[in-house]
Amino acid sequence: MFKEIFRSFKKSKNIKRITKEYLKYSNSLQSISDFTKGIRVTDYYDKKEKIINEIIDLALTEPNNKPVIKKFNLDKEKIKKIFEDLEYTGLVGQFAGGHYISISSILYPQTLEFIAYKERDEEMEKYDMINRLTDYFKNGETGNIVEIDY
Repeated sequence: MFKEIFRSFKKSKNIKRITKEYLKYSNSLQSISDFTKGIRVTDYYDKKEKIINEIIDLALTEPNNKPVIKKFNLDKEKIKKIFEDLEYTGLVGQFAGGHYISISSILYPQTLEFIAYKERDEEMEKYDMINRLTDYFKNGETGNIVEIDY
């Protein structure tokens, strides 16, 4: 039991660190003057991509995510797409309950399962999913969002 509590604290600390790093590079947009000159700050993009890969790797190695990853046949590419879709659909920069929603959503099995269990092709379905994820973290929920047999 203490081992799991220690692992949970360590995971939380790691999530905070990686979120801070991600925000540092995702908010480090190049200056307007550089943009108008056609200068691209590739260093920021490279570092942001490195952090995204670290986030995805963390999701893949999270022991509690293993059943979800197996059930829905998730791999690095699919989890990265989930993360990018969450950011693109409206969660970029969004925090709830101390969680950066896009990052935390792929690092916890309950939310990863909720995202992966069905395709959402309609925009309203995507926004409903985002609202549910936001409520989940805002309200400090910990249980399953959907019931899936494994």
